[in-house]
Amino acid sequence: MSNDALFVTLRLPSTLSAYSGGKSQIFLKAETVQQLLEQLRLHHPAIWECLCTEQGHVREHVQIFVNNELISGARGLHIPLTPGQEVIVLPAFNA
Repeated sequence: MSNDALFVTLRLPSTLSAYSGGKSQIFLKAETVQQLLEQLRLHHPAIWECLCTEQGHVREHVQIFVNNELISGARGLHIPLTPGQEVIVLPAFNA
């Protein structure tokens, strides 16, 4: 295990618990949101498919929050993550 590998907590909505073995959170090694999604694709492909398109883009109906801020666009995927940090996934709701 590399010393620079970060363990980040990915918090999932209950709607994805069927794909995560009933877990509401998953621990992954990642230094950016992009790396987190790549690790998710490798270790939990069913969840990744719910969150991302075949091209690897975050689906329109998915919101990802880092530090309680909604990330968006390609720039958002490069946001650095710190050890123990939580990344929250929520389904988007239209008002």
